[in-house]
Amino acid sequence: MRLLEEYSVGQTLGEGAFGVVSNCKHRSTGVEYAVKMVDKVETPVDQIKKEAAMLESLNHSNIVKVHGVYYERCFVCIVMDKYSGGDLVEGLQKHLKERGQINCHHVVHVSRQMGASTQYLHSKLTIHRDIKGDNYLMDRRDMTDPDCKVVLTDFGTACHVTADERLSAAVGTKIFWAPEFFDKNYGMKVDVWAMGVIMYGLVSGRFPFRDEADIRAKELKIPKRVHQLCEDFIKKILEKKESARLSADQAMAHGWVDPGNGKRASQKNAAVGAGEDEGPHEDMRADDANDGIKERRQELINRLNKEHDILGGKKGAAGQSREKQSGHAEGSKFTLKDKAGNRMIYEWFDKAKQKAANVTDTEGKASSESLLKESGTDHKMFSQMLEDHNIKTTAFGKGKAKTLPEMAAEVDGGAARLMLDATEHKKLVRVCDLVVLILKNASGDRILIETEEQFADGRPRVTNRLPGTKKEPYENTRQVAERILKDFLKLDPKGITLDLNRIERVEEEIESLSYPGVTSSFRKELVEGVFSMTDAAALAAVGLPSFGSWQATDAKGNTKKFNWMTSKQCDDLQIKLQPKTQEVSTLVRAPIGLNEEALRTHLTNSGVDISKFGAPGTKTLKELAAELIKGESTLTEDSSGNVLRVVDIVVLIISRKEGSELLVQTEQISAGGTKTTLNRLPGAKRRPDENQFLSSRRIIKRQLEIDENMVFLDRAVQSIEEVKHAPAYPGLKTVYRKRLISGVLQMG
Repeated sequence: MRLLEEYSVGQTLGEGAFGVVSNCKHRSTGVEYAVKMVDKVETPVDQIKKEAAMLESLNHSNIVKVHGVYYERCFVCIVMDKYSGGDLVEGLQKHLKERGQINCHHVVHVSRQMGASTQYLHSKLTIHRDIKGDNYLMDRRDMTDPDCKVVLTDFGTACHVTADERLSAAVGTKIFWAPEFFDKNYGMKVDVWAMGVIMYGLVSGRFPFRDEADIRAKELKIPKRVHQLCEDFIKKILEKKESARLSADQAMAHGWVDPGNGKRASQKNAAVGAGEDEGPHEDMRADDANDGIKERRQELINRLNKEHDILGGKKGAAGQSREKQSGHAEGSKFTLKDKAGNRMIYEWFDKAKQKAANVTDTEGKASSESLLKESGTDHKMFSQMLEDHNIKTTAFGKGKAKTLPEMAAEVDGGAARLMLDATEHKKLVRVCDLVVLILKNASGDRILIETEEQFADGRPRVTNRLPGTKKEPYENTRQVAERILKDFLKLDPKGITLDLNRIERVEEEIESLSYPGVTSSFRKELVEGVFSMTDAAALAAVGLPSFGSWQATDAKGNTKKFNWMTSKQCDDLQIKLQPKTQEVSTLVRAPIGLNEEALRTHLTNSGVDISKFGAPGTKTLKELAAELIKGESTLTEDSSGNVLRVVDIVVLIISRKEGSELLVQTEQISAGGTKTTLNRLPGAKRRPDENQFLSSRRIIKRQLEIDENMVFLDRAVQSIEEVKHAPAYPGLKTVYRKRLISGVLQMG
């Protein structure tokens, strides 16, 4: 049974390092639940299965209840009770913003429920190992409501142990680690310590410790306004010496959570005041999925819904066809919405308007004296990316295998791309785009098949395949199809009617012979065409109407032999005419950039003073890391080894009507109605792992919503470079590189 057969999935409720939680509704009963969709890319399936099995075995009022587990291609989906109050971090931030610091007496019930969940787990000889505020959900927004129920979730790091067993795995979230966690020699009491970190955060709005040095040596200071009994409770569960720290059972017997063992001061006399120990609040969200992971997951969820529609036969969803989308560009002006909900106004400017708005004027200087050490892919970062996905580059360049620079050149030149196969844990694949033609005679009962090929040196081989070739990055599908007709089949494209409004897509994976340990995925676009020529001589040259064989020699001197076959003959030869299934693609963009911790190390090792980041008027390291991960910029080195921040922008100069009109982005109207004049050419930032022409096609398809087969790009690219010292990035020079790419929109 598939998830979407039983449940409909709605809005996202939350997202963490390992998965996304969404609202879902049972299709038969209408009852609402939450579904945790655990990402197979980030977590091995065996580990997810272990988490699901553990959750199903637990039964406690303060541990989330599971109602079903579903194994989809890209996610393992765990359906559980829905809690609409968010997590403890959200509850804390809401209270701090609206009402100030929390009176410790107002979260006694929260302390008790956290302790109860931990006590239950430990009684079952289970350690959670990632207890934090993010992993406690509430049934209402106000955590200070005495009836607020909290439940523990996210058991991805939990494990069963034997009595007194010691563990060493470095899992969970470091800012919640107890001292013995860093020693890789710990037991159940690490969960109690983590509960203490949460408690300290609830009563102070801050983390008690910042790093390992603090955790090991810093003296714990509790705000003076916190009641003495609460202070004692927090100190005893944040005891650095493991043997002296309270166990879960002892914590639940403490007077703070067990009123029978202690006496609290009245809440009336424990009001919160702005004492000398008050300080600024901080973001208590310790761990989260980065923007790149969030974008990838949302894309996969959208595909999951699309696949459900396809398999369910929903009208308009059959196949992987693409409807022609260019009509809005035929007028003089059109409006589109971007991801943020802003309305973007586009207009075709004649030469007079172009001159008045200076839209073709470019800033900067030609990049012949570029600061950049190399214009292609950074090999060091490229190699690290492969190693992070278990691809050993040491095998490259040995024997018949190609080298790492050759692979990087492929990616930079657009001959191949590196993408993730989201069905497996950290599986990176080399993707090549192909266009394949399914050419039929006028009545449609025969298909043209390439049966043999003889190379220019006389070597023969049997092929038995559909005519096709690799797609160059600057080409659209129409151009490739017409190139196959002209260069390989020696046919006039005017005699063939191509159906470009319905293109089937197939993905086939094989182990790469050129790059050991790398899987190659060939993404084929299947384009149907019909021989519409009527000239008898032209038809006879291609074996029609007798269905005779014929041949053609390409520019390289290779001769291909063709035959007309029935569908059954193609099946007998295992020539694939249609995709095996209607499943949607599981290939997604590969991760790029550095996370905050890796970025800190990289900049420090490169001599950049990271202490200047986060000061007024500057970005934080976390913000820079987010920018790198989203592909909005990249880091490289100049010829002297200095770190450079590079922002690479692709700008499109799209013309129509014999080049007299250019497409211009004239205005932006925000969701709130604010209007901004732009008068600029369409463009977008280029990801460092993306060929410039692929960036162009992304702009055409996603930003301008124009059928890419209607736009013909010029292979000549003008590159312009400008160097700035951006105050937001202390110690880093920024190189702004603009790539100006021209194209012509051909309607009809």
